[in-house]
Amino acid sequence: MAAASTKHHVVVSGNDNVPLPVPVLVPFDLDDAMMMPEDLEATAQTVTRLVSDMSTVDNATGNCSICMESFWPSKGSCASRQVSCGHVYHRDCITDWLLYANSYSCPLCRHQISG
Repeated sequence: MAAASTKHHVVVSGNDNVPLPVPVLVPFDLDDAMMMPEDLEATAQTVTRLVSDMSTVDNATGNCSICMESFWPSKGSCASRQVSCGHVYHRDCITDWLLYANSYSCPLCRHQISG
């Protein structure tokens, strides 16, 4: 019998039976498990290298398509990054995208990002 289908009744007072809450089971997602990188440290190093190799854009205009926030003036390592297809993102946004997406591709056009 599955644990989620088991019900217990407890006498609170008199003859009132009150069912206990049934535990919520979180389903295991095999697709998510299979897409997780085997070596997280190697993935982080690859993403760091990819982002550092991207062109910097000190005075980008418009909004970052990942976070939808405006670009801010920045210089050096904090500057926005331009992907090889030409789209521009905040450095932290494109870093997070590449870390947590299941492929190294542009969020907008899916152009493959390689280093």
